[in-house]
Amino acid sequence: MLLQFKLRQHTSKVRQHMCSVSYKMARNEGNVNVRLVQAAIRGSLRDVEAALKAGADIDFDLRYSDKASTGTALFIACQRGHVDIVKLLLREGASVAKRSALSHAPLHIAAFNGETEVVELLVQHGATLDIRDNRQHTPLVHACIFNHVDTVRLLLKLGANPDLREAGSLDECEEESLKIVEEAMKTKLLRCCNPKCGKPGYRKTGTLKLCGRCKLTRYCSRDCQKQHWSVGHKKCCGHDAYTGERPDSFENIMASVFSPIQVNDG
Repeated sequence: MLLQFKLRQHTSKVRQHMCSVSYKMARNEGNVNVRLVQAAIRGSLRDVEAALKAGADIDFDLRYSDKASTGTALFIACQRGHVDIVKLLLREGASVAKRSALSHAPLHIAAFNGETEVVELLVQHGATLDIRDNRQHTPLVHACIFNHVDTVRLLLKLGANPDLREAGSLDECEEESLKIVEEAMKTKLLRCCNPKCGKPGYRKTGTLKLCGRCKLTRYCSRDCQKQHWSVGHKKCCGHDAYTGERPDSFENIMASVFSPIQVNDG
């Protein structure tokens, strides 16, 4: 696939970029917010707890340029599959909607890396299944591009819209994942997006009602909408559709995705 070829092609550039990030983080390691980010990168639950106790901003995002950042501690933990840290940050109220500098939300990065357990945790805490990035890609598109079949199946089970024609390029998706999505699309059935729906079966598209504000989340009843609103959709609604700048260069996108890899572990 072209995207995967480009990913390999730009590995050296991304590594150089990460070294610069590591240096900047090391210079600011006395900052409690930076310590929170570093702890999330290392996967240290104890250090994350300590940073939060010391007053770190749970949604701090270390931005080292206007087009690149580490992402929040939750974003980093989702990227790396640090499930215990994800659970802690969600309990403490971390935003599931805050994006990295290049428009990726925690659910995007979890799907991108095939972190299926993390995907489910985020959705259970109100993350919007069909949230768009600056390329209009949903988390389902990211999972399909890198052929994370289990993640694709879970997203569809949770209620993600399988119609990818407006949510990203089908040409970038791997064949195995794309077949799963196409089969789901043929049924013309969708699920209620409330993960705690008492009737979680599939329904005809016309029987589900869209959220009047974000137009991306579907419900089978007013009760489900109210419940999902209180669980977390209230914090996400209005932040789901991307309306900022159009896509950046591939190099900057890869830098955004992989930048939090190098840290000072001293």
